[in-house]
Amino acid sequence: MTKLVMQQAPTPAMPRRFLLSASLWGMVAGALLVLDDGSALASRWGGGTLALAHAFTLGVLGNAMFGSLLQFLPVAVQVRVRDGHAAAALLHALLNAGAALLVVALRWPALVSPHWGGVVLGGAFLWLLAILLPGLWAAGGQRFLRWGMGCALLAALVTAGLGVLLVLGVAGTVVIAQPLLTDVHAGWGVLGWVLGLLAAVARVVAPMFQGARPAPLRMQGAWQVALYGLLLAMLMMALAGRVLPGARIGGGLLLLAFALGGLLLQVRAGKLRRVPLTLFWRCGLLALAAAAGSMLAGDAHVVQAGVLVLAIGLPLLVTGMQLEITGFLGWIELQRRCGRGVHLPGVHALVPARDKWALLGLQLAAGLTLVMACLRVIPANGAGVALLLAHAAGVLVQCAAVWRARQFERQRERMR
Repeated sequence: MTKLVMQQAPTPAMPRRFLLSASLWGMVAGALLVLDDGSALASRWGGGTLALAHAFTLGVLGNAMFGSLLQFLPVAVQVRVRDGHAAAALLHALLNAGAALLVVALRWPALVSPHWGGVVLGGAFLWLLAILLPGLWAAGGQRFLRWGMGCALLAALVTAGLGVLLVLGVAGTVVIAQPLLTDVHAGWGVLGWVLGLLAAVARVVAPMFQGARPAPLRMQGAWQVALYGLLLAMLMMALAGRVLPGARIGGGLLLLAFALGGLLLQVRAGKLRRVPLTLFWRCGLLALAAAAGSMLAGDAHVVQAGVLVLAIGLPLLVTGMQLEITGFLGWIELQRRCGRGVHLPGVHALVPARDKWALLGLQLAAGLTLVMACLRVIPANGAGVALLLAHAAGVLVQCAAVWRARQFERQRERMR
């Protein structure tokens, strides 16, 4: 099992701002649905749909993954983040400013051109690689883990490059095959960057926090080779102006393999921990499996697949880890402020299980309303309200963890 080196952890405020921003962006996504007239869940090409998708991919998932990387790499892989707090602050500003500009441009195109958001976001992903890749390359040991994370980071750069090209096409600066490159952009972002990174990190977090087995090296290696081989083939064909036959089927099968593989590793675990994180991942994996089924069913179900992946499945996976990291951040902060020899509240006292279970229930309820809205059972506005409340609860849980840590410090000062 990978050993965590807490002394290498960054200043807790560094990853915390990203994790809190992820929940705030979830609220933004809910608000977009509340304001929507129903078109956001009707067609993948509408401005409201694209704005909602990027609120999730850049705002929710982007912030959660950037923040988790800044915490995970120094602690679990002993990777040094270049320029520390100042670099992270710039990264946070670039990511969120770019995401905000792009979402506004997609939802209200008369207000701002989308190429501004694309350029800023391109800078954010370039900066991410600049501060992480040198340390990841220089770190010793754990070659498979570092290889998987490095591939995911490079996939993020390809995603950003394609995104810049697409917004330049929307702005009329270049002439491109928009629908074709949009599919490639989505594939590299969702499968190569997000899913690839989750698969790599799961080798550490699943055994450590859930008690689940890690995937066999050969099987996971074969999955990653197939994944990036498919994405490279899609990119090369798209640059030649052609569609890769069977790309949707291949992507659906790879997504299904990830979901069913994760569920099987949980089922086969000898000492699976009955903790909220385990159920967060189980529910998220089930949603991803359902999304894979929608992808395999045909192009007519692409919106449903997108909702299951971007708004339900992946947020459940990252929120479960987000809560664990939040507790660790509070504990590390107390340890550094109080020094050695002080009996500190445990990680799970800062983010109690009841808060995690409550948040899981709210996210599952929001997911159910989203599925019902896709099926036209309820209006999209109702799903937006549920989504907004679920992510608002995430903000409250994270703020409560900080408040509990501050309360402990104040009580300790009064007792002196």
